[in-house]
Amino acid sequence: MKILKKAFKSFRKLCWALLVAFMVGVHNFYKQEMDSPDSITSSIEIDAEEEDSAPKL
Repeated sequence: MKILKKAFKSFRKLCWALLVAFMVGVHNFYKQEMDSPDSITSSIEIDAEEEDSAPKL
C-alpha cells in the first residue's frame, strides 16, 4: 500500500510539472505571436539609436 501511495504521489508531481511547463510554453508562444512586426522593427530601431548615441571611449 505504501508503494502505491508513493507512486501516486510521484505521478501527481510529474503531471503538475508537465502541466506548468505546457502552460508556460503556450503563454510564451501567444505572447510572441501578439507582437506586431511594426513594434519589433521600432524596438530594433530604438536600440540602434541608443547604441549610436552612446559616448565612444
